[in-house]
Amino acid sequence: MAFPIFILEDDPQFRKILELRLRSWRKDLDITVAESISAAKKTLDASTTQFSLAILDQQLPDGSGVEMLEHSALQGVPVLAVSADDSPELPANAVSAGAAHFLGKRQISAPLFIPLLEAIIRRQEVEKELLSSEIRKSRMETIRTLLGTLRHEINNPLGAVLGGAYLMRSGEDLSTEQVEAVKLIEESGKRIKHVLEQLCDTAELEEVTKGHEQVFHIPGDPAWDKKE
Repeated sequence: MAFPIFILEDDPQFRKILELRLRSWRKDLDITVAESISAAKKTLDASTTQFSLAILDQQLPDGSGVEMLEHSALQGVPVLAVSADDSPELPANAVSAGAAHFLGKRQISAPLFIPLLEAIIRRQEVEKELLSSEIRKSRMETIRTLLGTLRHEINNPLGAVLGGAYLMRSGEDLSTEQVEAVKLIEESGKRIKHVLEQLCDTAELEEVTKGHEQVFHIPGDPAWDKKE
């Protein structure tokens, strides 16, 4: 599977050096190039690619590369800002705008370049994993809250139904059909209560890690072997 990279760079000589450096790192690259802000916007607007990395020059004929950080196609994509300008404010501006890191163009040939790319890509992956974990936890809390409300809203009228059925069953002169009807009401009510309790118990599943996968421990099942 290709590793898609978006490059915004107007200097063809530097772009060639950059591409050679990148291809020495990975052979499966799929590189998309734009030479200006306007061209980058058109390219990204038409693209359906989920880029794994973006490298943006900060000084272009029609603006700064940091402008592209707001484009939807680069949301969640690790971005390396680059520039030949040594102005001290550039790194801070780029990172403040959302770039993962800033690098001077002369450092592209340095040994740190490839490890830096791998680090910012991995950091982005970790951030996505953490966000996904937080979303799952939030969803579970929402489910628990909804089921708690459901338990309350069902148990109250269900108690009244079962209580009424008990009173009817305790009465005299009931026909056979009425006895069977009361029995059906009680059995159905108890079944509803059992299903509701099972749902609420499920919402209390304990999330654990087995191997390298997140799973759930069901109450009542044997405990996981911590050595696994």
